[in-house]
Amino acid sequence: MRKTLFNANFYESRRLRHDALIEYMVRDTNSRALYTEYFSVARKIFSILGVLVMFGIAIFTDANVRHPASDAPMETWRINFLPLWMFFLCWILWLISCRVNLYKKYCAQIPYIGILNANLYMVWMIVSINLFFITFFGKFMTVYGLIIFYLLIILIELWLTKKRLASLKYRLYKSATNDSLEKQRKVIQLFILLIGLVVAGWLTLKILLPGIGEVKTDVSGVLLSIGLIFIVNIFLIGMLIILLLPHSLYGYYRRKYSEEYRQFEEKTLEEWYGKKYLKKYGGNLYV
Repeated sequence: MRKTLFNANFYESRRLRHDALIEYMVRDTNSRALYTEYFSVARKIFSILGVLVMFGIAIFTDANVRHPASDAPMETWRINFLPLWMFFLCWILWLISCRVNLYKKYCAQIPYIGILNANLYMVWMIVSINLFFITFFGKFMTVYGLIIFYLLIILIELWLTKKRLASLKYRLYKSATNDSLEKQRKVIQLFILLIGLVVAGWLTLKILLPGIGEVKTDVSGVLLSIGLIFIVNIFLIGMLIILLLPHSLYGYYRRKYSEEYRQFEEKTLEEWYGKKYLKKYGGNLYV
């Protein structure tokens, strides 16, 4: 059988914890009540705020397409690529996906379900940001400019995805040499370092030159906005590839081999599944 990321056995799946980034994510999420509580008010509040942010972006886009500012630095196509119906469609799809993920949830799985739902929210955010970007900057950049812009993002993320997948496959199946693994690790560390330097540099400039973050209405302001959207895309998609999706992969295996992991971690049925789950599904744990 061809070895993929999703058909490792229990013993192979345990090797994912040898990945420093997965280990960090597991320890971090398991130590926070926000992720581990069966019912968390804070988690509900953050979910509502997240939806309101997406709604705000959609409302802002719709209002400015219908009634563009007279002093706008550039013309738009006067086409709203992020209409309100798109927001409601994405919201409904996200809610349905979250409910599916929460089906038969149990205590040991709660942190992984929370991060998986956050992954889906981040995909929604990336889509909304880019539709917003195309709505207001598309005509300025032209179709060819947009193609080049997104091709660059795709090429960078494909390269990063290739490195991360190779690293994860090595962890599962030991299918790479130590030299290639070391190269992959250095590439991922370099990416994280570059993102950190960009954020640190921006914060430093904001402290030294407070006016640098002000929105300008000239060409330089437009170019700065395009650059920021490019960096935001690289950062958000990179976070999904490097941190969040690998963590969800480990969560997938913990659900797939739930009883094996429970016995390995020496947890009782009640500690692992919780009273509520055992009362409802106690006779059918393996479904």
